[in-house]
Amino acid sequence: MTELQPIRSPVQSLPPDDFFWLIKRIGADDALAVLQKASTEQWQYLLDLEIWAKDVLDAQKTMAWIDRLRRADAARLAAWAFKEQSALVSLALLRKTEIIFKEEEDEGDVPPGYFTLDGSFYIKTWDSSEVQLVEDFLRVLAGTDYSSCRALLLQLASVSPAETEEELYRMRSGRLAEQGFAPFEEALEVYAPLDVNALQTEAKPLLPGALVEAEKKNLVPSASLSGIKNFELLNDAMGMITDPLEADRVRLEFAALCNKLIAADAFSCIDDYENLLRVGRQAAGYLHIVTEMLCGGKPREAAQLLRDHSLATIFRVGFGFALKLQWRARRWLGQNWSAQIGKGPDFWGTPWSDALAGLLFPRPLYFERSRPDREYRHFESVEELRETEALLDQAEALDRMLARLEASASATNNCEKFYPLLFNRWARHLLDLEPSFAPLSRAQAIEFFSILRRGETSVPYTMERYRGVFLNEFLQGAAGLDAKTTLSLRAALNEIWQVFCREYENIRSADLDARWSPYLLIEASARQKNRKMKSAILG
Repeated sequence: MTELQPIRSPVQSLPPDDFFWLIKRIGADDALAVLQKASTEQWQYLLDLEIWAKDVLDAQKTMAWIDRLRRADAARLAAWAFKEQSALVSLALLRKTEIIFKEEEDEGDVPPGYFTLDGSFYIKTWDSSEVQLVEDFLRVLAGTDYSSCRALLLQLASVSPAETEEELYRMRSGRLAEQGFAPFEEALEVYAPLDVNALQTEAKPLLPGALVEAEKKNLVPSASLSGIKNFELLNDAMGMITDPLEADRVRLEFAALCNKLIAADAFSCIDDYENLLRVGRQAAGYLHIVTEMLCGGKPREAAQLLRDHSLATIFRVGFGFALKLQWRARRWLGQNWSAQIGKGPDFWGTPWSDALAGLLFPRPLYFERSRPDREYRHFESVEELRETEALLDQAEALDRMLARLEASASATNNCEKFYPLLFNRWARHLLDLEPSFAPLSRAQAIEFFSILRRGETSVPYTMERYRGVFLNEFLQGAAGLDAKTTLSLRAALNEIWQVFCREYENIRSADLDARWSPYLLIEASARQKNRKMKSAILG
């Protein structure tokens, strides 16, 4: 972008959103050439997004951005500061410095740590690392117009920080509202779920008629649309909207949707370019869910859906699907058997506890267990909703089955996860011991694994012949449950058996250790008990 000739026209012709995304993509400290060619209106938009924490001015970020603008175009920054930004500069200086004014050139009464530009004003920064930054900025102001700089510093004593901040915030809110950033409380509406039936009653969106003028085509932002490219169905549908006005409307609405999401998160998600990309992907993801749900894999029908409805409405319908899962999870966790014995979501172990944890975020998230980083992110497909719903079904089925086993709260005291409630009880059955959830002795544990590994002579032990025995043991206890619950229980038990086998497949019976046995409780050896007692005494 910085190599285009002439550069001023391309940079200043960028819509505010695209300019901001460009700066983020390049990196603030590497974008000085772009900042030099930007308009002061673009500077203002950048500061409006960067230097506020909700309704509080972040003076440190303010001075950092002022320094970048100084390095980009010092003369224009000074003129802009005097003409339009005196209140902002005053508030930042009040927050970051102490300034002493002396009528006479007498440095004897000035405490150490102050610097002066003219022998009249002595400045000290509260943060020693910002001395050079503040001094460089003030020298630019004084060098450009000393009288205006002197007047600005003199009037600092009469500035009310609270009133100035309130007025700056009011003006900033007005400017951002023009760019689609609603006030925080209003922006939260984007997360108010809508039923899919809302699409049947919504009036068709109006077209942006003003954008037919060629010189205004650059007002349509496009940077945020990168989020749509991750979704083939949505991307193909966008490509089928060939009417220029319709296409402009969708692009404008998508940018406005992203801006509303940013505002609803109190601008906390725009610190870097990757976070901005996540916002675009979040917006596109919930649109994609609705197009999948209602249009299958048909781009033409998806394009018609985008033509007929506002993107904000479609987003709220998509988010509503995830929110319904969250409501269900919260209701269940508040009244299930595990809650009655004092256990929380972590009790259910992977993958169920991971799925539950994602749903319990203030805004429900999907746990992407297939990725190496196993991260949480926003839902993006119908398949992800169904996968999470299936895990919730399985957790509920396990809970109902365990409730029938009548494990008391005391029986689960030593259980971080629910697995020993299954395997200790089953092991006792195979060993012809009295039913109980109590830990096995080490000899009993060795005998239990000898049974499971019968006929296998070396690692890895598959124990496959006992898969069906394990499943039947607990499916019998689920007799009378409805078909859906039984299917969910079978799927959960299969998953449990697989992770159990992976955990112990390379552990020889002689190497069993009570300290490293998450699925089967084993009594600690006398030596381990003594170590634990000594550790408790030593505190």
